[in-house]
Amino acid sequence: MTEQIRIMFHATFREVTGKREIEEKLEKNRTVEYFLDKLAKKYGKAFNGIIDPRTSKISTEVLIMINARAIRTTDIILKDKDVLIISLPLGGGQEEKVDM
Repeated sequence: MTEQIRIMFHATFREVTGKREIEEKLEKNRTVEYFLDKLAKKYGKAFNGIIDPRTSKISTEVLIMINARAIRTTDIILKDKDVLIISLPLGGGQEEKVDM
């Protein structure tokens, strides 16, 4: 049986791909960076800014998770059945103080 990972897209990334999720064949020793590069080549746009070129880490403007655990480094080797989630971090507005 072929090993594979599932990549789920949220927010802008879902709009760019037109898909909620895809499955990708997993070859031995493939990293998060490999799949992010592959997505950037295929879809361009939003995927090009995921890896910060100055730090080689995942931009703070993007939320990447493996199996629901947030990551910042791209050299993590993926395993069979891993789920890679690509999203934008949730941001909250500033609380407004109301006098009563």
